[in-house]
Order: sequence, then structure tokens, then C-alpha cells
Amino acid sequence: MQRLRQHALIIIFVLFYFGITAYKFVAYPTPFYDWDESIYAQVGREMVQQKSLVPLWQGNYWLDKPPLVPLAYGIVETIIPLKPELSTRLFTLSLTILLFIFIYYFYFKLTKNIFVSFLTVLVSSFTGIFLQRAQVLNVDIFLFIGWMGYLVFFEHFWLSLLFLAIGVLSKSLLGFYPAIGMLCIFFGQIVLKQRTFHQSKKQIYPIILQMFILSFWFILMFLYFKFPFIQAQFLDSQLKRVTASIESHFGKRTFYIDLLFEQLGLFAYVSLISIGIIVTNFLRKKMVKESIYLLFFVPWFLFLNLTKTKINWYLYPVIPQFAFLGVYLISFLRKKYFLLLITLLVSGSILYGNFSSNSFLNTHYSTYDENYELSIYARDHCKELTILVDKDSRTTHDTLQKMNLLIHTSEWWGNHPAIVYYSNKKVNFSYSTSQFKDAMTFPGNNMCFAVHNGDISEIPPNLNLKKTFKELYLYQ
Repeated sequence: MQRLRQHALIIIFVLFYFGITAYKFVAYPTPFYDWDESIYAQVGREMVQQKSLVPLWQGNYWLDKPPLVPLAYGIVETIIPLKPELSTRLFTLSLTILLFIFIYYFYFKLTKNIFVSFLTVLVSSFTGIFLQRAQVLNVDIFLFIGWMGYLVFFEHFWLSLLFLAIGVLSKSLLGFYPAIGMLCIFFGQIVLKQRTFHQSKKQIYPIILQMFILSFWFILMFLYFKFPFIQAQFLDSQLKRVTASIESHFGKRTFYIDLLFEQLGLFAYVSLISIGIIVTNFLRKKMVKESIYLLFFVPWFLFLNLTKTKINWYLYPVIPQFAFLGVYLISFLRKKYFLLLITLLVSGSILYGNFSSNSFLNTHYSTYDENYELSIYARDHCKELTILVDKDSRTTHDTLQKMNLLIHTSEWWGNHPAIVYYSNKKVNFSYSTSQFKDAMTFPGNNMCFAVHNGDISEIPPNLNLKKTFKELYLYQ
């Protein structure tokens, strides 16, 4: 009971965060958004229907990603008797609450300060990226839970292996990050002669064994799929994202630095002071373990800035690190009422900013647009659907193709992969008028074709206009 009272702030906050977000899901329902949500929902549905442990998209093996995330969403969608948009998002929200608890515990264990650990969670939770990731289907929440769970349960071999597996089976090699970080800590202590290898091997050997065990998934996939797995999993999804701005994910060199300051504002500036203090303490005392724990995710941030592909939510696991550094300085205050006052002021300011103008409730990530309406109509009236993507998208596609900035699945999704999910039909996306015309040469019964208003001239006279959806025209 005393422990509950001690951590009452975080308990009240996570209950509030879950309650207000769940209310938003129910009061303001929205369809799955393009791209990621609809892709994970569709892949998960197909995996469950086909009883497959390999991701499937319209019957094709999707080897770019490990299976955990879509499979988890597919199972949730199947077994929970709610609308899929509600059940899967509530699942994501529940994972977010678990993540908050891990973050809180991790930084409380480091600082022994409930106010610092609480503010780390609070500041992180209301950044734009965290709000969005808490409310949509995504892989990042699984990856970050894997990382944080590994750190929290590091002393327990099987539990830490479980969370390392969650990270690896959600985002491949990136899931190994916390294990590699822990190895760096122990080898750093050996290099600085703080510990001998003999003293550290009890920690080092289990980490290596865990990584070895999880490597069997990659070996099994390679033995079954051969080079296509290597191409999709490593060359396209890992190497190419680091070395090239694939699929229009461009950004200047300081993209992630600018984004960090945009998300955290004043806290990002204060974090620079905290980093200076921690680095100074390290140089003076050579406190390898303590310093790396306090800056555990900074190397990931530095790595992000070296990558060529710029995507906002890649910053997601970094935000709590810099939120923590942004409030770390208050841990040096000795007067508890000062700590409480600062905590109340920061909390009040953040909550007021999010709820005074209803910005939290009024921010939505998708709408019931013409693509959704077309999908619902096609579900009942079409056997199969072929869509000519709009002119701008075709131009962008051709440009990226010439620059070698596409991967083998880039043409799978079209402009709106949610059409596949909501139509529940075979959908073909055409990226050229010639490809589209070939599909219309011998149309079968109940075969449907969709174009935007600028491409109506591509439709032959033997097809009939069935329905219009704003700028979308459906023919049969």
C-alpha cells in the first residue's frame, strides 16, 4: 500500500491517459489510415485466415518485415468482439500504457526520483509523435517495448529474452539494440579496467546466447525463402533505408535534430545541459555503466542522423531519452516541495496545452473519404478492382524508379492500401496507363476499374460508369 501511494502520480496518470484516449476512440471513430494501419490490419487478417506465420499481402509473402506485429493485430481483430478499428487501437493503447510503466520504472531505478521519472513519461506522452503512435496500429510500439522490457528485466534471462524477441520479431536487426548496448557497457568496463573479463562473463555470455537463439529465425527464413528473403529483409528494408531516401522519404541532414526540438521544445534545449553534466561525470570518474544507462538511447539518435531515409516516427524511441534529460536537472534539488511545485507546473502546462482548446480530441489521423466510400461499394459490387493511381503519384513513381529509390514492394500499396482492407477484394494498382489499358482489354464479369477525374479519357467505351466518389470514378 505504501508503494502504491509512493507511485500514485504515475498510476493516476496512466489511468487518465488510457481513459481519455479510449473515450476518443469510441466517440470519434475513424477508419484505418494509409499507409501503415491498413497494411498491418490487412496483413494480419490474411495471416490469421491462412494460418500463416509469414506476413501475407494479397496472398503474396511480404518478407520485408518480421511476423509479430501484423500477426498480433490479426489475432486481436479476430478474437475481440469489437470493430477492428477499435479493438486493434485499444490494443496499441494498452501496449503504450505498458511502455509508460517500463519507462517510469527504468528512470526511477536510475535516479530514485519519482518526479523525474513521472515527468519523463508525461512530457513524452504528449509529444505529437507519441500521441500518434499511441492511437494507431504501428510497429514502433512493439520495438520500443522490446527495448525497454529487455532493460527492465535484464537480470532475468528468460524474461529479457522474451522482450528481446519482441523487438527482433517486430523490427528485425534493430531489435538487438539493447543487447548490443549492454555488451558495450560490460566491454567498456573491461577496457577501463573497472572489471575483469572473468567478472563480466556471467553477464556477457547470456547476452550472446540470447542473440544466438533469436538468430535462428533469420536462418530458418533464409533456408526456406533463399535470396528473396535476404533481398527484402536486409538489402531493401535495412541497408537501403540507411543509404538512400527511398520512397520519397527525403529530408535535410538535420532532419531528426530539428524534429527533436520541434517535439520537445524547451526540454530539448535543457537536455544539452544534462548531457554535458553526465559526460563530465563520466570523464572525471569513468562511470561507464551509470553514464551509458543515463544516455542509453543517445547512440540510436546519433545513428538516425546518419541514415538517408527520413521518417518522423523513427524518432519515437528517442523521445523519452531526451524528455528524461530535459527534466534530469531537477533531480539535484533537495527540497521536496520545489520538486512537487515544478512537477505541478509542468504537468498543468502540458495538460492545458492539449485540452484547453480540445486539440487532443480534435486531432484525427484519418477520415471517411472517397477512397473509403469506393472500397465499401466495391466490396458488394466488384469481383476484383483495378485502380490507375493519379497522375502526380505516377510521376513521382517514375522519378523514384529512375533514381533507384524504390524497393520490390513499393508498387504493392498504391496510393491507398486501405482500399484493399475495406473492399476485401483483390486490388491491382496500375502505375502506367499502358498497364491499366492491358487490364481492361478483356474485363471479366463484375471486374471494376477506378480512375481519378483527370484520367477518364483512359476508359474505353465498353465500360459503364457505376458510381462517382468525388474525384474518383468507378467503371464496370
